[in-house]
Amino acid sequence: MGNPEKLLNPCTWLTREIRTRKVLPFIPGAEIHIDIGCGPEEYLLKRSPCRRRIGFDQQTGQGLIDKIAAEDNSIDCITMLAVIEHLSYPEKIIQECHRIIKDDGKLIITTPKSWGRWLMKIYDPRYEKREGPHQRYYNLDSMHKLLEGFFKVKTYQTFMLGFNQIFICTKIRD
Repeated sequence: MGNPEKLLNPCTWLTREIRTRKVLPFIPGAEIHIDIGCGPEEYLLKRSPCRRRIGFDQQTGQGLIDKIAAEDNSIDCITMLAVIEHLSYPEKIIQECHRIIKDDGKLIITTPKSWGRWLMKIYDPRYEKREGPHQRYYNLDSMHKLLEGFFKVKTYQTFMLGFNQIFICTKIRD
């Protein structure tokens, strides 16, 4: 199951594990968790405390176009781990997340810092070929701009020696 090349690269596995461990404490033990960019292994979803777990990933043919098949204000938690930097039009997915997330729901995003790209090329030189290139990098200011009018960053932290960052966001009500 999944891409064996990914599973064999210990640095890729370790990075995924560290991201997962960083994110799990922020996921509420609620009803529905959607993970956008879950990967074929659905690594985070298998460990989510939510009762219903739904994953989307283009590698599994569950790509997102413009709309997620979910009712308005119905999702407790949405995660995007190392996904937002790959999107050509991240504004569209942020708007869609805002539509489907409950007023008290959480949007959790991890993304690498721009200066970490050299490290990625060293520890996983085939990453961009497998996962696609990064379209843009974010910092706290640019993430605030992307989320403006939709979500507010409640918690911001860096991890993995500052190469990665996590944004815990809450919905701005209409």
